[in-house]
Amino acid sequence: MSPTYEDLWFGLTPQEAAKEAYDIIVVGTGMGAGVLAGDLFDTNSKLGNKAKNILVIEKGGLSFHSHCLNASRPGGFGEDRGQQNDTFFSLFKKNYTFSDPSYAEQWKAGEMFNLGGRGAAWGLFAPRIHDDTLDEEFGKPLRQELVGHWYRKAEDLMGLFQPTTNTYHASLMERLNMVSERECQWQWGRIASEFKDEKNFDFAKGAFSPIDKLLEIAMSKDRSKSGQSIEHRNFKLLLNSDVRSLQQDDKDGMCYSGVWVRDSKGKDTLINLKPGGTIVLGGGSVGSPAILMRTSTNLTDTLQKNGGLHLTDHDIFAATATFAWQSDDIRDKVGAMKLQTWARCKKSKRIALLNVAVDASSFLPRSFYPDQARYTNKDYPKMIAAFILPEPLLPTNTIKLDSSPSDPKKRRDAEPIVAAGRRAPFNTTPEDREDLADLRELTETIFDTMQAELKLCDVYLTDQEGADDDKFFKPLELGGVAHELGTIPMRRGEKDDPHCLDENLLLRDTTNVYVCDLSLFPFSPEVNPTLTLVALALRLSRQILSPKIIDTKGNDEPGSYLTVARAQVRRWVVNQTGDPIKVQISNISGVALGNKFIDEKPEPEAANAETILEPGEVLEVDRDSKTDETVRVYRLMFGVDWEEWKKMTNRTPEDPFLTRPDHYIASPQKVCAIL
Repeated sequence: MSPTYEDLWFGLTPQEAAKEAYDIIVVGTGMGAGVLAGDLFDTNSKLGNKAKNILVIEKGGLSFHSHCLNASRPGGFGEDRGQQNDTFFSLFKKNYTFSDPSYAEQWKAGEMFNLGGRGAAWGLFAPRIHDDTLDEEFGKPLRQELVGHWYRKAEDLMGLFQPTTNTYHASLMERLNMVSERECQWQWGRIASEFKDEKNFDFAKGAFSPIDKLLEIAMSKDRSKSGQSIEHRNFKLLLNSDVRSLQQDDKDGMCYSGVWVRDSKGKDTLINLKPGGTIVLGGGSVGSPAILMRTSTNLTDTLQKNGGLHLTDHDIFAATATFAWQSDDIRDKVGAMKLQTWARCKKSKRIALLNVAVDASSFLPRSFYPDQARYTNKDYPKMIAAFILPEPLLPTNTIKLDSSPSDPKKRRDAEPIVAAGRRAPFNTTPEDREDLADLRELTETIFDTMQAELKLCDVYLTDQEGADDDKFFKPLELGGVAHELGTIPMRRGEKDDPHCLDENLLLRDTTNVYVCDLSLFPFSPEVNPTLTLVALALRLSRQILSPKIIDTKGNDEPGSYLTVARAQVRRWVVNQTGDPIKVQISNISGVALGNKFIDEKPEPEAANAETILEPGEVLEVDRDSKTDETVRVYRLMFGVDWEEWKKMTNRTPEDPFLTRPDHYIASPQKVCAIL
């Protein structure tokens, strides 16, 4: 029998993995933890002998080799034009266990246990959260980080698609901007997929998923003479292994020293962290809190007393119309369209995302045609207008374990039970009804404008013709697009609201447990939260591999955490290039020089003096608390063997670094990573 992919590249077992300890253990491989793990691999591989030892653990196996839409898929579904990620999600997901059947009727959600998690079947729609919402819910400092840096990094990673705009598209968006509210500025929907590549003989990357990167890492392993794959020195990936709980450190109750992993045969194995190691939970909005609750009653209390366990999804309302093209020529020129804008409800002032699909596959609700014998996909495509509204976490929703024995071993057998529903329907208050009337008016204006601009005919509002405002939109089931979140919420900026995570995603009452999945959101945003999660995952990845900054114990030695006062004037320069570099740090501050490397090497005392950093090496310097300094980075010349060059008596070239530098900024209290 031929070997499978798992046979060839995923032979590691929990028992084999437990033979060594790790600096970082990542639990899960979805859009949060999977992206973080892939980024850790890239960055960590450039740290030389200072690289961390990383273990990534996934509960499921290798069900998909890429996003489900990059491979074969079912066809012929009348209510699903082409994009069948919903079909795969419904087939492969594991339903939550609800405490009451009435909850199950409201939810379409579930977990996917496989490499890539639900990233194997997500809907690819990747808008940013509106700036006003970010300010309100995340706080201005984090909003500035996301908008100024991490959103762009995430969009570059995910391959955000920008369609070609022709005169039909431009005219339609221009007309929509004229007839909509002034704040509505229509643009192409943001889709995380490369549909085509202009270069000859290059394959398009297709839909984004964390699977591709993680599978490429696994497949890049060397093989022994016997044909067995040889694990990467500093990065291991463990499949079919269920993390049940964390192991608390015997000496420090706020530190966790390992994870308990259950294999496919039901055997539990403890995998240890090295001293000072880090655990990142990415098991999902139900899976991650379940791991914490199985660990101890103390962590259960941490979640319950700090706003945790309130599983919440946002409301999505859609109106659908079938139509016909007047000519195939127009249809060929227009093609599929997916547009988006933000709309501010006049009464409540809530910001809603409006997404419109025209003759396009969509993750949004589908409607059955009024007469399937007459209306077919070929003759009658659809327009779908959908509003997504933000939602605060619902305090009545909760998660508990089906048993809570005091014995840690028996506690690891407990499973989560979900009690979660929808808030009151979106039509129960005068404010709601006014918002609905506004949104209906906007939707009808959009459909009328599209009909006129695109020369559409036979427009039929499916199921909504003549309906009252509260019946015009059809609500999507909770979890229908896998956006349920909020069970381990992070801090909301400077607000003193209950929260389980700080702004760096560190869990309360712990010193080394972080969370990186949808459970971290302190509210349910008005958009698909995936792009924001990926941005936060990249941010956390770089933080984990960066020097620690603050220590309340008051130590101030090279390589230690710093007191708050010292951290205010210090900045760090980290070599993450994989090669030696030569750096110069300006001294506009005019402070006395002579601070030290973390490994005790002194900084040159002359202003603008040059310092060589080996891969992974860190230079820490003090200036003042207000001034940004310039870091000039000189990279190694092409073809120079650094180790051989250092051994030379008569070195050629005399200076092996390029003469033209790259420029970076070293800011107070920040780590400047040289990539």
